[in-house]
Amino acid sequence: MVDIIIKPRYRYNYSTLKRQDLPEGRRYVNEVGDKLPSVTTILSHSKDKSGLVEWTNRVGKEEAERIRDSAAKVGTAMHSFIESHVKLRPVPYAKKFYQIKGYRMGSGLIETFFEDLEEVWGSEVMVYKHGSYAGTIDLSGVFRGEPSIIDFKQSNKMKKREWIDDYFIQLAAYADAHNHQFDTNIRQGVVLMASQDGFFKDFVVCGREFDSYLDKWRQKLRIYITDVVSKES
Repeated sequence: MVDIIIKPRYRYNYSTLKRQDLPEGRRYVNEVGDKLPSVTTILSHSKDKSGLVEWTNRVGKEEAERIRDSAAKVGTAMHSFIESHVKLRPVPYAKKFYQIKGYRMGSGLIETFFEDLEEVWGSEVMVYKHGSYAGTIDLSGVFRGEPSIIDFKQSNKMKKREWIDDYFIQLAAYADAHNHQFDTNIRQGVVLMASQDGFFKDFVVCGREFDSYLDKWRQKLRIYITDVVSKES
């Protein structure tokens, strides 16, 4: 039973962009028709996929697809539960086991961490940087006294901090877009993670460490522009 209610404070006029899932990756179309690559598409371009390939070879392609599909469904259900709670909307009835699992994980994140959430500016909101990139933020607001970009993640087993650099880079990218779009000064990223074996953990990056991940994001963006954008133009 979730009894923590935080009413959103709509400080910013977030854009509604059209999403297109194309063979070359996700694109966001803004009000002037620019097709901007998503943050996840840019990160995927230079990501080391050797570990994923080894895992797929080890468990088999069919089993790997089944595990990924199951995890995606649970994650979608978890995000849906949290978004409904934040926006004070009724939660759809859970008919499938993956929905029950996702709802339980979402409820656990809310009960564990939302007392530290002092303001909610937006849930599942889109941000973009003109002529560069775009993305969807799980939650923006004030977490433990600091303006923050917050992401909800689920995993079969709880991850270690050193395994989730890409999550921090993703948050830095969203913060940079938010800062440019709304003249904010967000320098804190928060990952709230739920594992399917019943654990909940927060990972916070801020200050100089946050700036280092912003530098890593800009490096990855430059690589993407060199490898992809320059060839498309």
